[in-house]
Amino acid sequence: MVENTVEMWDGYWKRPYGGYNKQHEAIWQELRPYLKGKIADIGCGPCLLYQGKDVELTGVDYSQSALDEAKKNYPKGTYVLADAWDTKLPDNSFDTVIMCGLLDYFEDWTPIVKEAKPKRPRIKKGVG
Repeated sequence: MVENTVEMWDGYWKRPYGGYNKQHEAIWQELRPYLKGKIADIGCGPCLLYQGKDVELTGVDYSQSALDEAKKNYPKGTYVLADAWDTKLPDNSFDTVIMCGLLDYFEDWTPIVKEAKPKRPRIKKGVG
């Protein structure tokens, strides 16, 4: 398990990360059919995935450095500094909630998944 502190992630995102690459494109191609309406990306990191795209995005990360990079990479987005398990986003306000590359950094996913879980949506609209 990787150290999972704000300080670690702030340091990580302050270093040169690189740009949009074929892995981001492959992920985008797989996700695109499922991305509908207002999107919340929990643990959004630098938002390289969205470069050159046109989506209604709210990115959430608890690293200010990640959000600073996200604003550069996808200036159309709205960004929120918050924990994944307590985003402070309004109830039932997103059509799609994604967490690319987030859950593998936590031993207990339960509080994070509950934040967006379709059967008991907190921030996601409806079920599914």
